Amino acid sequence: MELGASVEMRRKPVRRFFGTGDATPGNRRSLSHWVGERLAALSYAVLVEPTWLEVNRLRFQLPATPEALRLKVVQLTDIHFHGKTPRAYMQQCVNTANAEHPDVIALTGDYIHAGGRHIPDIAEILGGLKARLGVFAVLGNHDHAIRASWGPRMHRGLNERVASALGGVGIRVLHNEMVVLESGGGRFQISGVDDLWSQQCRPEEALARLDPSVPHIMLAHHPLTIHLVEGKRCDLMLSGHTHGGQVHSEKYGSVTLSRKMKNYAAGLYEFGPQRLYVNKGVGYGWRIRYNRRPEIAVFEFAGGGTDRSPLSAEDALGKNEAN
Repeated sequence: MELGASVEMRRKPVRRFFGTGDATPGNRRSLSHWVGERLAALSYAVLVEPTWLEVNRLRFQLPATPEALRLKVVQLTDIHFHGKTPRAYMQQCVNTANAEHPDVIALTGDYIHAGGRHIPDIAEILGGLKARLGVFAVLGNHDHAIRASWGPRMHRGLNERVASALGGVGIRVLHNEMVVLESGGGRFQISGVDDLWSQQCRPEEALARLDPSVPHIMLAHHPLTIHLVEGKRCDLMLSGHTHGGQVHSEKYGSVTLSRKMKNYAAGLYEFGPQRLYVNKGVGYGWRIRYNRRPEIAVFEFAGGGTDRSPLSAEDALGKNEAN
């Protein structure tokens, strides 16, 4: 009897430690429910959301411009094309952009991921983009082979290869420069700068001929570039880079972003008279997205405004459309 009691005394703590000794059926169901929820969320984040494309729409009135002035701009960014990127999904992105019948398509960087062996493939895919006034692009940090702000270039000359391939399919790559377009009875200025981490980002060159009386849209991969154009007219800067954090929770926010970059995670921001839109991007390095669906953004600009506000609060927040 004493031996049996001794064995029983040793067993109880072990059973309690592993949750099997005094567990009730209700506790077991709670654990199963918790595990099931986590597995379902992980499956969704890996198998569903990375290619569940959404279209976000924003409309802006531009001050001191002709009422007849109209411009529709479609933005794609952060494609990160690599060997495991589904080509059918990339073609869906191209088709969705073209279906908007845009005046301009803006590409804001990071076309490739992990080196340059996929440059011809993504250039061929993006060559299918069509816009009335042209497709314009800037390069991102991955196109410059820079993985971190403090990191070295991993592949010298990669940016030239990316730019050349995009140019070869009719995409105009802007290197710290500006173009002037005419649309709807007025003019637009579109500028583009190299990536902030590349040490080649020179907005003063891009804006050397800026006309402050004419609407201006700037393409810049990194959102923090907005602070380099203070005092200049910038009706909207289009950026990417953050992927919206890729993983977002209500409790912890965008967990993959630094404290500073959480303030530029995704969506529309205002800095005085300047606006910044941070697009969540359509691609990924690691195939995982949670509460940060891939995005194509559509912007409609109209003249005749008396201030720099969006047309409505609803439009300022954007309208989501699943594809």
